[in-house]
Amino acid sequence: MPLEIKYSLKLEKQRIKDTLERLSWFEKLGYAPRFPKNVNPKKDDLKKIYLALENEYAEKDYAKESAEINKKFFKIENEFFAGLEKLCGKKIKRNFKLILTKYGVGGSYSLPNKIIYNFAMKFSAVNTVFHEITHLIIEPYIRKYKIKQNEKERIVDLILISKPIALRGYKMQDRGTEYKNSIDPLFKKYFKPPINYFFKKLSNQ
Repeated sequence: MPLEIKYSLKLEKQRIKDTLERLSWFEKLGYAPRFPKNVNPKKDDLKKIYLALENEYAEKDYAKESAEINKKFFKIENEFFAGLEKLCGKKIKRNFKLILTKYGVGGSYSLPNKIIYNFAMKFSAVNTVFHEITHLIIEPYIRKYKIKQNEKERIVDLILISKPIALRGYKMQDRGTEYKNSIDPLFKKYFKPPINYFFKKLSNQ
């Protein structure tokens, strides 16, 4: 299986700590991270937030979500990876670690292969997982060419709605006309193997 799913109270505490450390950055970009009920992340100390977490943590919820994701992911994983490899022109090593959470933002990732999915946000689980996997695949280019946050989100969205992927039920995020007008024409014309050429063109705009 290319997807190893993990969850625990310890991981949730780490998720909350990481989210608190980046809270101002999230808010600057318009994100509203989720925290345990009846806490104020700007006023309450970590001990109080952890206690609220412990009171509402129910492992059965995570186990149920894990089973559902595995079931849905298995159905379309080969089709997705084949499409992504064709579009990006590179072989993808299919071993990803997925951490389930109820806190923070909807999804996040970190190299080389870690994905975090907030299933309390009620987004499509498999589409969020594929979104974060796509981030991981293009992240080396994002760093090399210093692509901005909203730009990289637009690129991932465009990849996932493009053939041969065309992910069913995928909803693009609204990043404003600025990014749509600057990125979409370049993507349509230049996003093909080798994809570093596209990122180079974008960085030189």
